[in-house]
Amino acid sequence: MASDTASNPSAAMEEGFSVRSIFSEAMSPSNISRTSPAEPPRREVPPAKKKSVDVSRSNTRISRFSISGVSRIRQGFLGSLLQPAFDAKTIKEAVDEAREAAGKLRALGIAKAVVVQMDKSEDSDALDVHFHCQDGSRYIIKTGVDVGDSEGTASITGRLNNIWGGGESFEANYARGSKTQAAFQGTLSIPVQADPRKKIDIAANQAIIDNRPYSSHDELRRTLSMAYRAEGRSGSHEVLYSLSWRDICNLGTKASPSLRADADHTLKSSLGYTFTCDTRDSPTVPSTGSYARVATEFAGIGGDVLFGKSHVELQSNQSLGHGYVLSSSMHGGLLWGPRTSIVDRFFVGGSTSVRGFEYRGIGPRDGEDSIGGDVFYAAGLSLLTPLPFVSSDALKGHFWANAGQCALLDHRGLGRPGVSGELARFLTSPSAAVGFGLVYRHSMVRVELSCCLPIVATPTDRPKPGMHFGLGFQFL
Repeated sequence: MASDTASNPSAAMEEGFSVRSIFSEAMSPSNISRTSPAEPPRREVPPAKKKSVDVSRSNTRISRFSISGVSRIRQGFLGSLLQPAFDAKTIKEAVDEAREAAGKLRALGIAKAVVVQMDKSEDSDALDVHFHCQDGSRYIIKTGVDVGDSEGTASITGRLNNIWGGGESFEANYARGSKTQAAFQGTLSIPVQADPRKKIDIAANQAIIDNRPYSSHDELRRTLSMAYRAEGRSGSHEVLYSLSWRDICNLGTKASPSLRADADHTLKSSLGYTFTCDTRDSPTVPSTGSYARVATEFAGIGGDVLFGKSHVELQSNQSLGHGYVLSSSMHGGLLWGPRTSIVDRFFVGGSTSVRGFEYRGIGPRDGEDSIGGDVFYAAGLSLLTPLPFVSSDALKGHFWANAGQCALLDHRGLGRPGVSGELARFLTSPSAAVGFGLVYRHSMVRVELSCCLPIVATPTDRPKPGMHFGLGFQFL
């Protein structure tokens, strides 16, 4: 497809770029030396000095744009994409904005590759711009294995790209895992102002989660959501509205009274905001950089639950040289409100949380059921070391110490009447464990093999000394 427009661009790098005929300098015949056998040779005139041009100050404009090689693209989308390029006042600005627009075409899946050609316009001192594109894939089908939160999940995903010629996409995913019995999600993603860094996502999903290994119930969740996501230099922002119907079902014969009290349908209507800043050189086994994530949610805009919830994750990584890396992290959360449910609470413990304890093995329990907490904190300190006779940086030694605590705010926890010092004990007496082992950095996940020694545990905790195997993305 080829088209012409008079509009503009915005963000990334293209595969190829050529600029020609922007400036040309020709020598006149009088500046070319000639020698005739009938005449004595003339003294050569030195060539004129080439003039250097400061492209950042040279005024120009783009007068014409054309594109070829893409099968589907909307005229209005091109206008938003190219507007910054048409607003350029200098050659440098025009080149940079054209590159930005080409990168956006690639990021949105409209084109696999883009070569930008700029020529001097025939009828003016302006520029003509042409994008030579390799058409993007219209659909993608892939299978994969995901890991995280002590769960392995196999999935199949189908994706339609550039549905209406403006970089829109629709993705459908079906997954089954060790805890997730079945999950389906469909997401429609629409770029805002032709920018892949700003999107509106509309999603619907259903999941059946098996919680019986640590709490005698299953959870059925159906959710509709709409989110606006934007990435900037300081980090990424997300504003999310969610309408979720939750059902605590299939209670076990030994289900506790606390669990039975929560076993019912609930409808959550909530508005949330999340800020994320990640400067780490690797999301799984970083050696430098920091990570911060702050999430806040308010439920009660309709529905039958009413609460506020905040969650903070912080991580810092410092290279000590010679392959040694010191990492520290801290997580914390608070849930408050008159109407909450077990599905809204925090859980602590496991190979990706506080090591040395069972999954969800720290905090309040009722009988055999982990019932979660309204407030929690967890902190970790890790030292990664090089291994003797191992040249690869992907495999390292690992020494660590973790600590954390989780509690309820009502009469079953910190709000118990007649019991003094509960808050002080909660803050000063966390469950803790130390250990050592190996860390392997795979291209997609982090793999840990650790020898764990719990050193502090409360009566309701489930410590688990010995060898632990961990697989996931985010570790404490």
